[in-house]
Amino acid sequence: MQTIATDRPLKVSKMTGKLDGFHALNTNTVTNPFCIKMKETDTICGQCYSHRMLNTFRKGCQPAWQHNSEMLSGELLSPREIPFINSAYFRLHGHGELINRTHYLNFLQIAEQNPNTTFALWTKRKDIVSQVHKSGISKPSNIILVYSNPVIDKVLNNAPAMFDKVFNNVSIPHDLENCTGQQCKTCLRCYTHGGTNVIIERVK
Repeated sequence: MQTIATDRPLKVSKMTGKLDGFHALNTNTVTNPFCIKMKETDTICGQCYSHRMLNTFRKGCQPAWQHNSEMLSGELLSPREIPFINSAYFRLHGHGELINRTHYLNFLQIAEQNPNTTFALWTKRKDIVSQVHKSGISKPSNIILVYSNPVIDKVLNNAPAMFDKVFNNVSIPHDLENCTGQQCKTCLRCYTHGGTNVIIERVK
């Protein structure tokens, strides 16, 4: 766990598995009202890996990620609280989901203050994204917004307004699967502008 040097630093996580080689600003899925509600549905959230991990072998991550949840969703970060990111690519949420408008605005601030890094953000919260950008706030060009389609086996071929890409899950083999079995650091489809904007992964 890497710590940023501010008065109350955000906790940056070094990811493993499929996300090996990436760092991420994670938040606590277990206390996120949206995640709690969605976990009881028949969407992909009903099979949430993050809930499962944070209640078992990753339980020790909860305090740090809860700190991030509170800090990112509570109020806008001050200039001293915005982390310096020294990476070409950075994941906003390897675990977690947008909590509220402030959370998203803080991610926009972080991207603006780190223009040499490409940030990728997966979210189902079209409502928050739409609300923020309809108010006239622009999206930094170094953020790639990926709409995380919650419905399994209903592949979306077009990303919603303001989103750059769409991520789909399927339960059976699909002719256009392009994510299943990949490692993010050697693929980078989700972390680069242009190219394939429809991502399809089979549910594990």
